[in-house]
Amino acid sequence: MEKREVQCPDSRCLLAMCRSVLGQDTEPQVAPCGSVRRNVMQLSPDEKRAFVAALDRAKRTVHPDLVIATRRYAEIFGPDGSTTQFENVTIYNYFVWSHYYSVSKTFLGAGQASFGGVDFSHEGPGFLTWHRYHLLQLERDMQDMLQDPSFALPYWNFAIGGNTCDICTDDLMGARSSFDMNSLSLNSIFSQWRVVCESVEDYDTQGTICNSTETSPIRRNPAGNVNRPMVQRLPEPQDVADCLQVNTFDTPPYYSTSSQSFRNTIEGYSAPQGNYDPIVRSLHNLAHLFLNGTGGQTHLSPNDPIFVLLHTYTDAIFDEWLRRHSPDSTVYPEENAPIGHNRAYNMVPFWPPVTNAEVFVTAPENLGYSYEAEWPAQPFTLTEIITIAIVAALVVVAVIFAATTCALRARSYRMEGHQPLLGDQYQRYDDEKSQSVV
Repeated sequence: MEKREVQCPDSRCLLAMCRSVLGQDTEPQVAPCGSVRRNVMQLSPDEKRAFVAALDRAKRTVHPDLVIATRRYAEIFGPDGSTTQFENVTIYNYFVWSHYYSVSKTFLGAGQASFGGVDFSHEGPGFLTWHRYHLLQLERDMQDMLQDPSFALPYWNFAIGGNTCDICTDDLMGARSSFDMNSLSLNSIFSQWRVVCESVEDYDTQGTICNSTETSPIRRNPAGNVNRPMVQRLPEPQDVADCLQVNTFDTPPYYSTSSQSFRNTIEGYSAPQGNYDPIVRSLHNLAHLFLNGTGGQTHLSPNDPIFVLLHTYTDAIFDEWLRRHSPDSTVYPEENAPIGHNRAYNMVPFWPPVTNAEVFVTAPENLGYSYEAEWPAQPFTLTEIITIAIVAALVVVAVIFAATTCALRARSYRMEGHQPLLGDQYQRYDDEKSQSVV
C-alpha cells in the first residue's frame, strides 16, 4: 500500500486522518500537531470567557462535514424509498449524538422490548479509547470552527474531595439557580442550552433515532442526591494516586465486574485500589453521579458541558498511566471483550473508521496534544517504610562509626604531638658534654 503524507488544513490533524476523501489505495500519514490541555481552574478570566464562548458557538454552529441519521438502516431511505433520513446537526450536538448512539438500545421491532445489552463506549476496554477519540474529534472540530490550531479543551480536576463543585460558577459551567436548585443560574450562558436525545422511550418503542430536536434545559444539582450519600462527595486526590498504581490495563471478563483492572478502576466500577466492589462508584462514575442531573444519565450526559471537562481529566489520568507503565499494544485485549471493545474493532459510530488500538498510545507523541497536570504523590507502603527505616538506621550507624573513628584518630594525633622530637639517646645543646663546633 502506498503511503503519503497528508497535510491537514492549517497544519491540523485528526488522529491519522484528514477530512478530505482519500483514495482507496492510499494511507494517510499526518504530520504531528499539538495543543496543551490545562486545568480549567488555572485559566485566566479572559481564557475562561473564551472557552465558554467557544462551547456556546459550537452548540450553535452547524457541523460543516457531518449529518446524523434519524432512522434505522432499514428505513434510512424513507417511506418512498428515495428520501434519505438525515439531518444537519451542530458541532456540539453531534458530540452528544455520537455518545447517545454508542449506548442506545437495539430496536427489535414493534411490540418487542429493545435490547440493551450492547454498549460500545462503557463497561469494557474501549471505555478509555472511545472517549479519548470522542474528545479529540470535538477538539479538532472546534479548532476548525475557531480557525485556531492551538485551541485545547481544558480539564476539570474532579479529584478534590468535598461536596462543592468548584467549576459550577457563572464564569465557567454555570452556578446553581437561585429559584430552582436543580437548574442553572440565568447568569450562565448554559442556562439557555437545551438538550438533545432525550426521547428515549420513543427511540426504544418506535425505532426512531435521536435527531437534532432540542427539548429541556440542563438539570444539575451537585451533591444533591440525598438518597445516595456515597455520591454526595467528589473523589479524593489519593484515589487518583491509587488508581495509577494498578498495573494491569484490563482483566477478564473485560467488563464492569473486572478486578485489578486499571480501566475498570478509572471508569469507577472498582475501588480506587483496583478491587471490584458492586456497591462502589468511584472516580469517573462518582464524578458523573455527583452532578445529579443531566450529567448523571448516560445517554444524556454530554448535554451538560461539564462532561467535556470531566472526560478530559479522565483521559489525562489514562495518558499518565500509559506514560508510567509503557504498555505495548498487546496489553489491550485482542478478543473476548464486549462487542466493539476488542483491540482491532472500529469504535462506533465514528467516521472515518478508527480502531481502539489506534488511540491506545501516549497522546503527546502520537495524537497531537498533551496535558499540563500535576499528580498526587503516592504515600509510602508499609514495606517501603520498613526499608527506609532500615536504610536510615544503617546510615546513622555508619555516621556514628565514622565519627568515632575520626575522634580516635584525632586523639592519637594529639598525643603524638606532645611527644619530644628527640628521645633521650640524642645529645642536646644544653648537655654538659656538649661541644661547640668552630
